[in-house]
Amino acid sequence: MSHEWGYDMAISRRGMLGAVVGCCFMANGVEAHSSPESAATPPSPRVTLQILGSGGPMHMGGRGTSAYLLWRATKPALVVDMGGDTPTALARAGVLPSQLAVLAISHMHPDHVSGLPDFFWGEMTARRSLPLKIIGPEAGDKFLSIDGLLDKLFSASGAFPDLASLVSGNEFRLNIRPTPGLRETVHDDMGLKIRALKVVHGRAPTIAYRVDVDGYVIVFAGDQTMSNPHFTEFASGADILVAHAIANRAVEGHALDKVVATPRSIGRTASEAKVGRLVLSHLIGTGPTTPDAQYWSLTHLPTVIADISEQFRGRVDVASDLVRYTLDPSR
Repeated sequence: MSHEWGYDMAISRRGMLGAVVGCCFMANGVEAHSSPESAATPPSPRVTLQILGSGGPMHMGGRGTSAYLLWRATKPALVVDMGGDTPTALARAGVLPSQLAVLAISHMHPDHVSGLPDFFWGEMTARRSLPLKIIGPEAGDKFLSIDGLLDKLFSASGAFPDLASLVSGNEFRLNIRPTPGLRETVHDDMGLKIRALKVVHGRAPTIAYRVDVDGYVIVFAGDQTMSNPHFTEFASGADILVAHAIANRAVEGHALDKVVATPRSIGRTASEAKVGRLVLSHLIGTGPTTPDAQYWSLTHLPTVIADISEQFRGRVDVASDLVRYTLDPSR
C-alpha cells in the first residue's frame, strides 16, 4: 500500500465492518470495503486504531516496522512501540510534534525502540513543553528496563549526549513507568486506561497492553508465544486483538516456537478470548534463498491465515501500513 494514503475501515460496536465507498477485498470469506483518505488527515470523531507499520526486520515488501497509533476523535492518544521508521509514519498519519501524550514500549528489541532518538530529537527541535508518559518493561536477562534504555541513550555519557537535557528534565517532563507486567494498571487518565501483562518472547522481557477507551477494548499482544496462561483472560472480549503473525506453521517444533507464536496458537487464543476482530501484523519475509526463509509468515501467508481461521471463526484482517480501524457505535 502506498504510504501516501490511509485506508479507513469502520467497525460497529458489534464487530461488523461498515461499508465505506472505495475498493473492496476479501478476508475470511467476507467482503469488506475501504476508502482511501489522506493519511495526513486526522480521523473523524471516533476511536480509531491506525497501523503505523505492519512489518518487522528485513521489511519485506516495504512494510514499516510494527507500531500502532490510537486516535480519540482527532487527537493521538497512544502510540505502541517506536521502530526506526515510526517517526516518519507518525508524520504521515498526521500527528504533529507535541501532540502525543502516552508512548508504550513492548520490549527492547531494536525494531521496537530504534526510533526513540529520532522521535525525541524531533520533539526537542519542535520545542515541546508538554509532559510525555513512557511505559515499558522492567530489566531482565541482560535486557535494559525502559528507564535504563533512556539513560543509556540520552544521559551525558550516553549515545546521544546532545539530548542529555531530556533525561535531566530541562526540556519537558518525562513520566517513565517501568512495569513488571502483572496485569496492573499502568495508565488511567481521562477515560484512557492501560493494563500491562508480561508475555513470553524468548529472553526479552515483553509486555502486552490492554487498552480500555470510550467503551471499547483494544489489545496489543506484542511479540510473544501465546503461552502465558493469563493472556486469554487479559484479551477477553476485546473489540480488536492485534497479534504478531511472525511465522508460519513450519515453526512448530523449531526453536523459534519458544520465541514467537504459531498461527494455530494465535487462532486458538483469539477464539478462547472471544475477540471481535483479529488483526495480523509484524509480518516477516525474506528472499527464498535466505536461511530460515521457510519459517516466516510472508513466505506462506495463505497457510498462516488458513491455520488461524481453523481455530478462530471471527474476522481476520492482514494489516497494512497506515490502515485505520474505526470503532463507531453508530454503525
